[in-house]
Amino acid sequence: MVSRMAGAAALDENSFSTGVRCVQDQEQHDRTGSLLKRIHEGYGAFPAGERRVADAILNAPFEMAVWTASELAGRAGVSNATVSRIVQRLGYRNFEQARQDARKLREVGSPLFMRNQLDVDPASGRYTNLAQTEAEIIQATLFRLPAGLVQEAAGAIAEARRLHTIGSRNSRFLTDYFTAQLSQVRAGVAPLVQDGQTVAEGIAGLGPEDVVLIVGLQRRPAGFSRMVKLIERSQARIVMLADSSLRDAAGCATWTLECAVETHLAFDSYVGALTMLRLLAIECIKALGEDGRRHLNAVEALHEDLEELEEYRDRP
Repeated sequence: MVSRMAGAAALDENSFSTGVRCVQDQEQHDRTGSLLKRIHEGYGAFPAGERRVADAILNAPFEMAVWTASELAGRAGVSNATVSRIVQRLGYRNFEQARQDARKLREVGSPLFMRNQLDVDPASGRYTNLAQTEAEIIQATLFRLPAGLVQEAAGAIAEARRLHTIGSRNSRFLTDYFTAQLSQVRAGVAPLVQDGQTVAEGIAGLGPEDVVLIVGLQRRPAGFSRMVKLIERSQARIVMLADSSLRDAAGCATWTLECAVETHLAFDSYVGALTMLRLLAIECIKALGEDGRRHLNAVEALHEDLEELEEYRDRP
């Protein structure tokens, strides 16, 4: 009897252990999402050593894309075996797969995976490297611009019945800038989607006599390509300002102006995109000719009548 009871207890213990392992294996299998999402979701259940590895990654995620397993272990003060265990717990086959996941986020411009320190010249105290980096972004943007492309797009904008602009997230301030510039030299310029409107309501009014300027820089919102295809279906012509990460939506554009945005620092640089839009605005003024000058004169006269600007309001 004692032997049978001991055997039953051993069987129950083995069954329990097997069940725990199955649950753990299932939890590992179910882990999905980015590296950081997996760490945040499982953090509370990590043993102390694995939690130190997780902290090392969360404190410097931009390093994860270049660390070796040994370097991460050294940073966390644990063994390589501990790194292997947390990597598998997070649902990766090995460390290299986890590192590739981090590199993907770095490639798409996640600021968490970019450097967050600027190099300062020790002699002058100036951000000389930053100035050089920004200048290189502008040069790279202008050097990849095909001859005559901006002039052709500007001519279409000048002749269009209406010009609409649209951009989301960091692309939004760029479309606002272009809208403000063009509104000074021609009528019929407005955002495609007004405050309180849906995208559908904006697209519904488009036709073949309209031009839509779309700014679609990387980390675009979900549904961006679908929106562009629907704008194309309206037969409105599209001027697309985008970086090299744009894929199928580029095929819908009549004109695509590509700009550089990536640097080694946190946050993309938009000096190239802003330069491109400024160039396009200047070419639009040339294409509008006398009509553009008359509209600009009318706007300036109204500024003075309304005393909307400081130089008019503060006159003696």
